[in-house]
Amino acid sequence: MTRWWPPLRAGLIALVIAVGLLDGCPMPSGSEEQKYLREYVGPGAVRAVDATDRVRKTLLRPFRFIGSLGNLRQRWKLFAGAPRKRYRMWIEARTAPTASWELLYRPQDDEHEYLGDELAYRRVRGAWNPRGSGGPRGAYASFATWVAKAIFAREARFREVRVQMERIEIDEGGGWHGTGVFAYPMPRKREAMR
Repeated sequence: MTRWWPPLRAGLIALVIAVGLLDGCPMPSGSEEQKYLREYVGPGAVRAVDATDRVRKTLLRPFRFIGSLGNLRQRWKLFAGAPRKRYRMWIEARTAPTASWELLYRPQDDEHEYLGDELAYRRVRGAWNPRGSGGPRGAYASFATWVAKAIFAREARFREVRVQMERIEIDEGGGWHGTGVFAYPMPRKREAMR
């Protein structure tokens, strides 16, 4: 190797890193993101972001053919954020068909943590935790049956168990609040479990 190769190689590596960083920079592009910036950050921020994006695109112009040639794109956001509509599971039971439902378990509720250790385990959570607007997971019905069997085995007084999801909304500054709207109810009766 000659003397010129190590500095040239270092320069090429630095160039690839710089182009990758510029191309992968998560700039707001959709109309919703632009609207959010105008509404919550201000018009000055929108102008600054637009100017930065124009400079970024100008710097990337000589390298555009590489992305087209290799079909390379990295316009995703590492931490894009979760949808604001989420769910909180409720597990309830009652002693008779006309009796009131008794809340047994609800995540992050110290007063209602029946079977809490088992239900908080990450692999179990994967069976019941809905995918945002995608609905319940495929194992949700089996999960409801498993929960009902566990409750019926421990509590002879209960005749019916219901697993359902309350829609919650994530607040702007963090935290959340319940909506009182329920989805995906899965009732199970003791008689059907035998």
